[in-house]
Amino acid sequence: MQVINLDAHRLKMLASQPPLVLALGFFDGVHQGHQRVIQTAKRIAKQRDLPLAVMTFNRHASQLFKSQTTFRYLNTVAQKSQHMAALQVDRLYITDFNHQFAGLTPTAFIKDYLVGLNAQVVVAGFDYTFGQGGANGMRELAELGAPYFETVTVDRLANQQLKVSSTRIRGLIARGQIEQANDLLGYTYATQATFDPLTRTIQLANRQQQLPPETSVLDVDVQWQQRALQVVSSVSAQHQQSQYSKA
Repeated sequence: MQVINLDAHRLKMLASQPPLVLALGFFDGVHQGHQRVIQTAKRIAKQRDLPLAVMTFNRHASQLFKSQTTFRYLNTVAQKSQHMAALQVDRLYITDFNHQFAGLTPTAFIKDYLVGLNAQVVVAGFDYTFGQGGANGMRELAELGAPYFETVTVDRLANQQLKVSSTRIRGLIARGQIEQANDLLGYTYATQATFDPLTRTIQLANRQQQLPPETSVLDVDVQWQQRALQVVSSVSAQHQQSQYSKA
């Protein structure tokens, strides 16, 4: 999988892209609802013999406008990239969600990014929004994009009559309901961290990543110096995990 970081400058410098099918979304967690969007795009790409591409973003919109927000990520960018590779995405565009990008008009976003990337078919979930303030949805995307590409909207995926969403999964993890969260993710939830054997703590790669409640005790697998360790981890108020070895 080719990973391409984008912003307005890099987009102008980017070599011409081949015709492709493009899935859009923030895709935090790459959960089963997200996977449905990407699999839909993948099926269309195979039918048309085109590369499968995904455009995502390096930060959540709330992080740009509300610096004190309590928003928590399900994935680091690196983890998201790993999930995309596992889904056999050919090109992953990671767009810098900065003030310039957030200020794009809907028409500018479509022409500069979607047309600029040579998207032939654009696929997104029913709740995808774009443009200033996220005020435009799939209807506007289909109308504005009609001269340039086809638009496919993927309906919601529900579990127990509730939408499968990143927000719902964050809530489950925050309450310590990890198994239920894993059911919606379609894989085992994981964090990335650095282990310090002297202090027996691990430091999260992204301190804004969602963790279970404080005082939660978890069984954790750790890879350290080419050894697999099983440890018990407790979650502290500082979102570090203190460790002791089980085996």
